[in-house]
Amino acid sequence: MKILVAEYAVGGGEKSASILREGEAILETLKVSFERTGNEVVYPVAEDDFEVAVDELSKRSDAGIVIAPDEKLCRLTECIESNTVNLGCPSECVKICADKMRTTKILADREIPVPRIVPDDEMKKSATQKSIYVKKPRYGCASENVFILNGKETHEGVFSYSQDNHDYIITEFIKGEAISSSVVVGSSSVLPLTINKQFVRMRGERLRYEGGLVPYFVGWDVEKEIMSTSKKIVTMLHCKGYVGIDFVLGDDGTAYVVDVNPRPTTSIVGIAKVLNYEVADLILRAKFGTLPPEGDVSVRIEGSFVFKLS
Repeated sequence: MKILVAEYAVGGGEKSASILREGEAILETLKVSFERTGNEVVYPVAEDDFEVAVDELSKRSDAGIVIAPDEKLCRLTECIESNTVNLGCPSECVKICADKMRTTKILADREIPVPRIVPDDEMKKSATQKSIYVKKPRYGCASENVFILNGKETHEGVFSYSQDNHDYIITEFIKGEAISSSVVVGSSSVLPLTINKQFVRMRGERLRYEGGLVPYFVGWDVEKEIMSTSKKIVTMLHCKGYVGIDFVLGDDGTAYVVDVNPRPTTSIVGIAKVLNYEVADLILRAKFGTLPPEGDVSVRIEGSFVFKLS
């Protein structure tokens, strides 16, 4: 098969060095894995007009997958769907997951633990206190432009209060560890892969993602709960293919969902290093065949891998 891997940071000429490194690593991981399974891989390069290249290359490919920022992912996925077989999440699923406000409300309604969205009136009252909140783009990825709101000076000096400005979402701050789960979703089953540690550092008021550890042991009971929650989420949102879900494992022992990524995430770089199975084969089986059952000894983790961006 000829497979299009459309990675936006590489093909779109991303200027941020850290995001470009992530993109290059994800692209190389998928390219090598698809080639090992006997497929030809094509992808846009920075000299191309990315969206035009995706349209043209997808018409000449047997299947395709897109890795792109939330605000662009749905439109590009629709392009793939109109021209060839989409190996990622359906565009309707992408549209929901890309909207952090909408996703958070859907999960909360289904009693999935999520950070509470902070109402405008509470923000106004807390401006004279030392309340801590998280402000992030309603559509965004890679911890870009995620800020910690801490006290009156930050509130007044950096942000407007009203969430009527639909470009961002403000939630309560959950103290704990940044982790993620990685799963592959087929037509009738979900295969959990790993739980991953995310290296997130505070730089001033911004949060920065700096890499991760794959896999990360959080205890058997917590791991079971996180994977159970992950399977519920991808099922209710109708995800397909590779999906990464970001959590904060709170000091109270609860795993709070902070983001659903309907696409390959940076953790796939580490997973490909420690999984004794080609990740590309799992993605293809999720679309065209049957995934190995959960607990199948033929799919196992061997060792660990650390990915650093700086």
